Amino acid sequence: MPNLDRGDAVSNQLAEQRVTGIRTALIIAVVVVVLRYVPWTSNLFVFSVVEHFAYDVAFDHRPPQPPSDVVIIAIDDESLRADRLGRFPWSRGVYADLLDRLSTAQVVAFDVLFTEPDRYEPEADARLARAIRGHGRVVLGAYKRVKSEYTGQDSAKMPGYPMSEGGPGPLQTIQPLNFTPPIPSLADAAAGIGYVDIEPDADGVYRRVLPLRAGYDGSIYPHFATEIARVATATLPEQIVRQAPRGQVTLAGRPGYLNRDGALLINYCGPTGTIRQYSFWEVIDGQMPASDFADKIVLVGATAPGLYDIRYAPYRSDNRFFLGVETNANIVNSLLHMPPLTDASQTVVWLLFAAILGAVAGWSVWTSGETMGPIIGVLILGLVALPSFFVVFYCLDQVLPYGAIVLAAALPVGIGIYERLGAERRMIRSQFAVYVSPDVLQMLMKDPEIIRRGQRREITLLFSDVRGSTALSENTSPEVWLAQLNEYMSYMTQVIFAYDGYLDKFMGDGIMAAWNAFGLQNNHAELAVRAALAMLERLEGLRDYWEQADNRAPFRIGIGLHTGEAVMGDAGSDQRRQYTAIGDTVNTAARLEAMNKELGTTLIITEATAQRVKDLFELRPIGEVAVRGRSQSVFVYEVLGEKIQPREAKEGGRDAQVVS
Repeated sequence: MPNLDRGDAVSNQLAEQRVTGIRTALIIAVVVVVLRYVPWTSNLFVFSVVEHFAYDVAFDHRPPQPPSDVVIIAIDDESLRADRLGRFPWSRGVYADLLDRLSTAQVVAFDVLFTEPDRYEPEADARLARAIRGHGRVVLGAYKRVKSEYTGQDSAKMPGYPMSEGGPGPLQTIQPLNFTPPIPSLADAAAGIGYVDIEPDADGVYRRVLPLRAGYDGSIYPHFATEIARVATATLPEQIVRQAPRGQVTLAGRPGYLNRDGALLINYCGPTGTIRQYSFWEVIDGQMPASDFADKIVLVGATAPGLYDIRYAPYRSDNRFFLGVETNANIVNSLLHMPPLTDASQTVVWLLFAAILGAVAGWSVWTSGETMGPIIGVLILGLVALPSFFVVFYCLDQVLPYGAIVLAAALPVGIGIYERLGAERRMIRSQFAVYVSPDVLQMLMKDPEIIRRGQRREITLLFSDVRGSTALSENTSPEVWLAQLNEYMSYMTQVIFAYDGYLDKFMGDGIMAAWNAFGLQNNHAELAVRAALAMLERLEGLRDYWEQADNRAPFRIGIGLHTGEAVMGDAGSDQRRQYTAIGDTVNTAARLEAMNKELGTTLIITEATAQRVKDLFELRPIGEVAVRGRSQSVFVYEVLGEKIQPREAKEGGRDAQVVS
């Protein structure tokens, strides 16, 4: 018989859906990749939330890698005590004293802004300037003013690097006058000045920095950390910016890779506290030997509550808490020691990988077996797409367009699984909704295997036909006859559904219905007889109505029932197929209905049906009758009614015993 999983109408429609599903998977994968690549949509929330989460998880699970030559001198609670250095801000002389303690340091960088003269000791500025010049390797910070702070006059110009021959490349541009450098005496004495500004991502986490910015005056201005690294390595500015047009910042021969916005990914060495910190007071009080800072890159910045310069880092385990001085120290460490991270989010190779992966994942869902396809799709998603970011991050130091990779694979797989697993149920609904009761339909949709089990089984078939329909149709206008016939068919269908019958087909004014068509009913003969009696009862009500109507002609029907084995399956052509019964049982039941005319009966059943319902209904034996087209005769009975009170049934009267 036809196999409903492969060769029937459902599978034919599924084959069409398979082609559509594969095409849809490819389109989705390509659209996702294009959206991730195009500048206007590359930062959509759906991409950034996935990529930021992966970036943070990757750092959270990587062991800390504290640098040996980068340290922090913290302006902490201990230093702010009244019996120590007191309230902040301090006199500039305090910083001069600190520099005396750090004479052997490779670089001293003050993550403290000296943009105004000392308000307490004006002469302290000169003292600090002498200490800075004497040390020779001090870097100071500047900041980018907002428009409301700009006066149009500057007492000191922000120093910059010469522009490379290839121009600024991906570097962002800025008006140099927007920078506020330290006061002139300190700026002139410093070995370097860089801007301390850094912009967070949309979620407030600092993952990247602009190491260089191009000025409209033809100069390139360094970030505070870039300048620290330059002074520490004695790198010439020309060497740093030489590869800038091609998206690189070079320090001591080490490249730092810029994305198309001129930003550099910060390769954090660990969560807050990873870089060693010393108390400002302990250093200036001589509690720390000078040898601890020999050849070290020392950053001086605030860590005390109230002075916090908080810049959240990608460490969820520590609630992202991070201090600004730590951020700058990590940028320096990224430029000098940590493996340079490559922002590969715009790399064609990885975007092509995302598109191909999504297409393959979607294709697998639709081309493999109904169960195996979704499993393979999920495996591709779980074993390739999801781990890809972390494998490439840890092994190749690249940050992938993870949002594109995950979504390009997850959407085709998710949609494919939904369509694949739900397609058969939707096909069942579309194919059987008008042929079975809602309860039976729900059973079929809940367990599609019921249909696949459709083989040879015992069923009870009902055939009914209108008596004298030819004469009625000839004496009645077509419109009136069709309306009356539709009225009759509607009521009979309701009765069949009320007793969970399968409405196989309408044949002109005839009806074919089956019970146990799906192997769900062990009392199928009883249900069929009850449905037949209910049809006759409903017809009597219609006849009373028709007799009073001007445009209706009352008629009677004949019904025949037979129980036997039949093949239940999908039959028809490639264009039209229907789940139906095939076999001798069908022929016998169809011929039996026509015998009502000869026997003068309305409802007759065969011996096979009678044996199953004889204790429930009054049966009048008629005897052996020959069935046209069948060599063996059959013994038939007329059904007169029920022996006992009918049991209550839904929608008018039956208690169907259903075997699931």
